[in-house]
Amino acid sequence: MARERLSSCPSLLTGACSSNPNVTITCLSLHVTDNEYDYLVNLLSEEEKERSLRRVPEVRRRAVVSRGRLRVLLGYLIGVPPQEVSLTTGHFGKPYLSGPHQSSIQFNVAHSMDEAVIALSRQCTIGVDVEKRKTTHDEKWARLMGPTILSGIEMKKRIGVSHELRPEEVLDCWVAKEAVLKAIGTGIGDKLRACQLPSDLPEFRISVDSVISSCRLAPVEFKQQNFFSGNDLGVTLIDLGAESHLAVACPAQSCKLAVRSLERVLQDGLSED
Repeated sequence: MARERLSSCPSLLTGACSSNPNVTITCLSLHVTDNEYDYLVNLLSEEEKERSLRRVPEVRRRAVVSRGRLRVLLGYLIGVPPQEVSLTTGHFGKPYLSGPHQSSIQFNVAHSMDEAVIALSRQCTIGVDVEKRKTTHDEKWARLMGPTILSGIEMKKRIGVSHELRPEEVLDCWVAKEAVLKAIGTGIGDKLRACQLPSDLPEFRISVDSVISSCRLAPVEFKQQNFFSGNDLGVTLIDLGAESHLAVACPAQSCKLAVRSLERVLQDGLSED
């Protein structure tokens, strides 16, 4: 997508933000009781219900819980019942609030296995991605996936004297690049290798429901595709002390970050409220 076409992407219409925006990440489990599942199903629109039926049962259940809890969260923050939250999607499938609350909150959702994260901000567009470490994420996986995620330049910089990529490093780059592309809202497609990460990708350690902290975002560049200039987007890894690889991206060089449980956000609102 060339720079002159960026105005057609909803996330970028609200992409301008303060130099140190507030970002809240909400962590939630996708395990629920059958009664809670039935409640969440009834919050979905008919289109969302129909879309969920196309999935296999296990994936369907996680998708319903994720979408239902997103509606609960957004409904609380904008002051409407969850089932009345008006959502739309961009050309590449990124969800947004629509109607009178269109620009009030920017958000992005990611899930891996039985966990989900929702990133939210009232000040800028945002992208988040998470991947739980699996037993299949081994050295063989890293050798196969590395060249599909990293550019040739990045491969040369990151392969050490052993001439091997560590699985943890590939996972970190994967979630960081997906967070960046989800912030832009252009879809992942074949753009992973075009997204260039710095070799000193920061990792910010924080615990759930701890104090708000300022964290540095590393600038991202795009090679061969004129998405953004180098300083327009920043990304950081987030270490929650679990077996998950998590990254958040937004158009800034730093942000004020809070990680909150769903219950805490439903009680106190976002970190900036």
